[in-house]
Amino acid sequence: MNNRPLLLAFLILSVSGSGWTVGVSAPKTVTPRPSAPKPFYLNYQFYGDRYRDPFIPLTGDSRNDQIIDRPPQIASLVLRGIVQDSRGRMALLSSGASSYILRGGRLYNSRNRPIKNISGVIKTDSVVITGADRAVREIRAKATIN
Repeated sequence: MNNRPLLLAFLILSVSGSGWTVGVSAPKTVTPRPSAPKPFYLNYQFYGDRYRDPFIPLTGDSRNDQIIDRPPQIASLVLRGIVQDSRGRMALLSSGASSYILRGGRLYNSRNRPIKNISGVIKTDSVVITGADRAVREIRAKATIN
C-alpha cells in the first residue's frame, strides 16, 4: 500500500494546527530604525569670547597689550562701534592690535577679563573713559561711508 497521501495529509494538518498556514508566509516583524545622530552643526556652539580676534593678522609685526596684561593707554583707544542687545549697550574699542569691550561701566579684554582701574560710560554716539590716573577722555565714533 502506498502511504504517501496519508503522510501528506498528516503533515498538512500538523502544520496548520500549529498556527502556520500553508502558502502564506509568516508576518514580518518591523524593528524600529535607530535614530540617526544629529548633524554636527546642530550640536556645535561657538564661544567666540574665548578665542583670538579674527581681524588681527597672524603674521607681521604687531603689538599685543593683552599678553602683557597691562591696561591700555586711554589715549590710544579708538571707538569702533556701539551695540545694543537685550542686556544693555556695549562699546567695541580697539588699541593697536588689541580689542576691548566696554559694558556695565567696566572695560574687558578679548578674553572677557576685566581691565583694572579703567571704567567708562556709554553715551548715544560716544564713550567717556576714565583711566587709572583719573584722566577722562571722550571718544567719538568715526563716521565711515562705504
